[in-house]
Amino acid sequence: MITFYLLFGIVYAAVIVSLSAGWKPFSKGSNQLEKYETVTIIVPFRNEETNLNRIFESIIGLEYRPVQVIFVNDKSEDKGKAILEQLIGQNQDLDIDFQLLENSGTGKKEAVLTALTNAFGNYIFTTDVDCTLPKYWIEILLNQLSKTNVKMTAGPVMCLGGKNFFDHFQQIEWASIVLVTQTGFELGNPIMCSAANMAYKKDAFSEIDPYKGNLKHLSGDDEFLLKKMIAKYGVDAVSYIPHNLVWTQAQKSWKDLISQRIRWVSKWKLHDSIFHSLISFGPWAIQVIFLLSFLLFFQGLVGYMVFAFLWISKFIVERKALSKVLLSFQINHGPLAYFLTSMIHPFYLFCIGIGSLFGKYEWKGRSSS
Repeated sequence: MITFYLLFGIVYAAVIVSLSAGWKPFSKGSNQLEKYETVTIIVPFRNEETNLNRIFESIIGLEYRPVQVIFVNDKSEDKGKAILEQLIGQNQDLDIDFQLLENSGTGKKEAVLTALTNAFGNYIFTTDVDCTLPKYWIEILLNQLSKTNVKMTAGPVMCLGGKNFFDHFQQIEWASIVLVTQTGFELGNPIMCSAANMAYKKDAFSEIDPYKGNLKHLSGDDEFLLKKMIAKYGVDAVSYIPHNLVWTQAQKSWKDLISQRIRWVSKWKLHDSIFHSLISFGPWAIQVIFLLSFLLFFQGLVGYMVFAFLWISKFIVERKALSKVLLSFQINHGPLAYFLTSMIHPFYLFCIGIGSLFGKYEWKGRSSS
């Protein structure tokens, strides 16, 4: 056991350091376009009355025109629809075509399909209600999407921070998601992206039928689309723009955060890919190994020393890698936040893994069952 954990600690540190080395400062790129044509933004929502004003103002603040915006009400049980009707009515004089539709089915994927039947644009942009979009969000994505071979493009998402540790924990975890996402694209084997910051060509979407076989699952409108785009058109048909950051709201409680993550992770069973299953299972297995390291306490003084080496090196390399990502987005946390996150994360991810295998979850008042 002593030898195993020494080797494991060294290998883990080497992997994290290599991931960190792959994260390089990015240039902002150009916001200029040769031509402008109507694009369609799809925003599904369910029980989001507290967020609708935010996304509405964010869309109005976008520089690009002409824009069609389709909000799809996924059977909300709050006052969200009435709030949105009022916002649209108060902004009829804007040069934006707002539409409010009722979901013809149930769930986010069917909401997207409902919107697509009414979409004018050949380029489809998607985001979530709890997001804030950068001013040149459309131009940056469209610069990639307008290339002949590119069918789909995406960018990073980061939660807004607060002053408490829970918010810092979420930002540090988001940094790991952003780092792994970008690494996958750079290595030519993308494994995930976020529908909160995504765009694609409408005709390409129609050709691949991305939700066939997974329509009723509450998550995966982004990953299933990504996988089927690659399967149909090749990896060069998808691109990632690391500097085009979309902000999202942090979760308000540990319960909400874990439920959201279980929803994300639980779709691994629906991917017809051994590689994807291994990628999903790998991080969980690594955290189990870290948790089992407490057995080193039964190995005497040497066991204590190896345990200390393992967890201290874990903290050091994770802080180096994830702070590098966050600093790229002008987010700076002190060492205590990274230390606590590094110590808590194995327990947190273990619970999520167990939940994705055996547990049920609720999201927006809707149960996974």
